[in-house]
Amino acid sequence: MKMKKYFNLLTALLIIGFVSCNNQKSDKNSEISKIKELETQIYNESTNSINKKAVTDLLDAYSNFVKNFANDSLAPEYLFKAGEIAMNTHMGTQSVFYFNKLQNNYPTYKKIPYCIFLQAFVYDSQLKKYDKAKEYYNLFITKYPNNELVKDAKASIKNLGKSLDEIIKEFENKKGDKK
Repeated sequence: MKMKKYFNLLTALLIIGFVSCNNQKSDKNSEISKIKELETQIYNESTNSINKKAVTDLLDAYSNFVKNFANDSLAPEYLFKAGEIAMNTHMGTQSVFYFNKLQNNYPTYKKIPYCIFLQAFVYDSQLKKYDKAKEYYNLFITKYPNNELVKDAKASIKNLGKSLDEIIKEFENKKGDKK
């Protein structure tokens, strides 16, 4: 009799487990579908404009996916995309938040070097926090000395806080000195 009770209990637990896994899988697929749909809505080609509501909804969808499926291989990719989209829509603080979260939660992710470089770029160009920009550019140079963006990082450090006019003037002066 006890054996039958244990068998029934085990069977019930297995059924609950299978149902739970299937629900989680359908939830995951549903979230991925929602993300794909929102990705097509963020830019309107006919008006050549950004759909700000779709951008906000997409960033929320990326965040929800990462929260609900943190161990999924898409999670770091979605965080990186969130950082890029926030950066490209001039949401610098949010961009830095996503890139920081990516570095902290997925330190071995293949795009971490670019993540660090882009953080520096956002601190520099959008947030005007030049000390932070320099810190991240130097971190990038130190950690990834052979990366193709090292020259850009070094040039960016030299030009921190300078206006475009100042940079052009310096370039013209150097060019004039060589003649």
